[in-house]
Amino acid sequence: MKMKGLVIFTSLVLLTAILSGAAPVNGEVGLYDKIIRLHVIANSDSEEDQALKLKVRDAALECMDGFISADATLEQSKQILQANETALTDACKAVIEEAGKEYEITVVYGVETYPEKCYDGITLPAGDYYSVRIVIGEGAGQNWWCVLFPPLCIGAAKDRGQKLVSAGLTKDEIDIISDSESEKYVIKFKILEFLRETFKRK
Repeated sequence: MKMKGLVIFTSLVLLTAILSGAAPVNGEVGLYDKIIRLHVIANSDSEEDQALKLKVRDAALECMDGFISADATLEQSKQILQANETALTDACKAVIEEAGKEYEITVVYGVETYPEKCYDGITLPAGDYYSVRIVIGEGAGQNWWCVLFPPLCIGAAKDRGQKLVSAGLTKDEIDIISDSESEKYVIKFKILEFLRETFKRK
């Protein structure tokens, strides 16, 4: 069994190498340090709690749109978000109270591990990203994600490519996550994620 496992593992490494040769890996690691993600977690998977999650999401985005500057750098955005934690929490709590619930709202800032995630037109590889996490009640329900920096889910309509460039992403990094190129990377992302999980279990 050990020999069989070694063969499978070696095959995966070789396949990863092949895919890496077909698609450059420049930028994958850099992406993790240039993005801030928003993660809203529902109290449960009940229809009512999932609908409430979306209302909390809308309130949070509207609130953050009021204090996040489109010209702020990554570090400035982190500082602004942390400085406005009370305002963000209060905006989310107002939605909970209006719904007649007594759920707590917990806002957490820090690095969080995400699976590969596809948004409208972009695909982000699995990995550890700085995140603003809004947990509703027990936080046992399905999640909602978006990208706060570059400001892809808040702010006035603006060319997405320009937002990515303004945020400091390189051409390689933009190619990796953009629709025109991301399909080339999806299988590789999944293999790399599998390998990471395999090493964690050892």
